[in-house]
Amino acid sequence: MSDSNTLRILATLDKYLSSEIELVVYGKSALHLLFQGDRRISLTNDVDLIVPELQIKVFDKRIDFWDALEKTNQNLEKSNLYLTHIFDEKQIILHPNWYSNKVKIQTDELNYLNIFVPSPLDLILTKMMRVDPLDRSDIVFIFENAEIKSQELRNYCIEAVCPDQAEIRDAFKNNKVWLREQGMI
Repeated sequence: MSDSNTLRILATLDKYLSSEIELVVYGKSALHLLFQGDRRISLTNDVDLIVPELQIKVFDKRIDFWDALEKTNQNLEKSNLYLTHIFDEKQIILHPNWYSNKVKIQTDELNYLNIFVPSPLDLILTKMMRVDPLDRSDIVFIFENAEIKSQELRNYCIEAVCPDQAEIRDAFKNNKVWLREQGMI
């Protein structure tokens, strides 16, 4: 797979599960999974997840998943590694078709986890929820390494669904201005 921290967290979670489950990883861990082996991506100590709207009931019923998550965090606490943020898709800036555009991550190391990441365009949208130099650096990295065209990103920004929170809306607006200044949209 990729970044040893991301793999270690996911492998630990996997060993506590007893049946398959699909996870959508985003954030820095998603970059490690999507651009495996690229040493320009800084390490991360956590794995963040998006729960698709159509899977909320699955997660609600999977008590074993929540138990496995708790055991994973307990097991890795001394290493300062965590599976931390789990967001409903409505809490994140995403394209309406994000779920059908997600990317499957192939791995033989995991028995029960089916790992996906948002498409590179959707990963950029998720990075636009804050005005943060590290997120902006990740945006540039994704844009360049996934060979995204400005028109594609412009359309994605226009069609994106933004959570109705003033802080996120303001950051998204600010980041769109920044993308224009960078010549990326």
